[in-house]
Amino acid sequence: MEKHLVTKLIQANKTLRRSRNSSELLVRATAFLYAKAEKITSGFFLSQGITTAQYNVLALLAEEDNHINQLTISKRMLVSPGNITRILDKLVSAGLIKREEDPRDRRHKCISITAKGRALHSKIKPAYHAFIRRLTEWISEDERKEMAYVMIEWANKLDGFSYDKA
Repeated sequence: MEKHLVTKLIQANKTLRRSRNSSELLVRATAFLYAKAEKITSGFFLSQGITTAQYNVLALLAEEDNHINQLTISKRMLVSPGNITRILDKLVSAGLIKREEDPRDRRHKCISITAKGRALHSKIKPAYHAFIRRLTEWISEDERKEMAYVMIEWANKLDGFSYDKA
């Protein structure tokens, strides 16, 4: 997209146009993109009868061949233990996952995907990948990689960052 068109889009958005410098614009634009992408992907998953978080749990479990501890799922998904419990409760009720006591530590629960959960994941996964490709098809492969690398590097630099260092 040409820069003058992007400038018009920035001016049309109250939050983005209040940015005082490029750093502030970048942080706000990232949040703006995340909010839009989350809304669009949530709609996709709801059309499949599942939430984004529920799909992410199924995808994590489908990629693992063994039981995963509930706390591990919480940490990998960056979700609080309380929230992950609610997500897992709904998946258990739908018969998509099993929750069992961890034989090594009865205080913990092991989570595994059921055949029904694996079938749902297998059904949704190709459609989701096609959907994601459609969201980014206007960006060249090289630009997608570069943007991803910059964002990953930025996220990595934020590890250990504290607001009191500002």
